[in-house]
Amino acid sequence: METRHNAQIKCNQVNLQHSRAATDNLMQIISTEKIEIALIQKPYLCQNRPKGIAKGYRKYIYGDGKSRAAIVIPNNALDALLITQLSNNDAVLLEIHNGSKCFYAASVYLDYNDSIENNLKF
Repeated sequence: METRHNAQIKCNQVNLQHSRAATDNLMQIISTEKIEIALIQKPYLCQNRPKGIAKGYRKYIYGDGKSRAAIVIPNNALDALLITQLSNNDAVLLEIHNGSKCFYAASVYLDYNDSIENNLKF
């Protein structure tokens, strides 16, 4: 999938609830809707690694523990760099380059039972 440098980038945000079926559905949506960036909360994990993501799609997740945030980029025309200083198991931040344009994408899991102050500690 090729991205024009001045074109809009199609993004999707979803909470997969750690579900394999929801992950399979997301892969179908990415393919049919030509999604270029998927921001994911509660990805499907097996042995603390994201599973069910199509081969060839780049997946960004922080650390080796139980991560509740991830970003998937199926578009090889986008260059992405994980910003580890501002990422943790509940937040993933990427710097993305599309030709000469640069922007940031974040996927953040915030627990609705917790105060915002507790959720945003880095």
